[in-house]
Amino acid sequence: MPAVKQPSADKKAPESTLRRNPEIDAKLDAFIGQNPKLIEYYNGLGKDELIRKLMLGKMQRSEYTNGRNAEIKSWVEENPDIKAKIEARIRNVPAANRERAFVNAAKTEAQNLAVRPAGIRM
Repeated sequence: MPAVKQPSADKKAPESTLRRNPEIDAKLDAFIGQNPKLIEYYNGLGKDELIRKLMLGKMQRSEYTNGRNAEIKSWVEENPDIKAKIEARIRNVPAANRERAFVNAAKTEAQNLAVRPAGIRM
């Protein structure tokens, strides 16, 4: 496990490049005010623990996304007509962006098929 870098005493920490939205800041401040035990818990954690907690959330989100994308891709492979439609749609997308465009187009197709009425059968 790589250790978290500690800034040296002679170097200043770079200023945060985090963009702040006043509406979200106000909402966050209200949440913080309503949850003093949670703030106490996070203030008790060390920097390495906080970073690991943050990275755990990002890892879990990434795993979920990758799994969902794999499901979408296998669904497309099972449906050659949908695959052809998607390939036609993304034919002008640069190669570097093609995989993401393919998955996004497949998700859109899946959503369209899910909400499309099946019609009345007799």
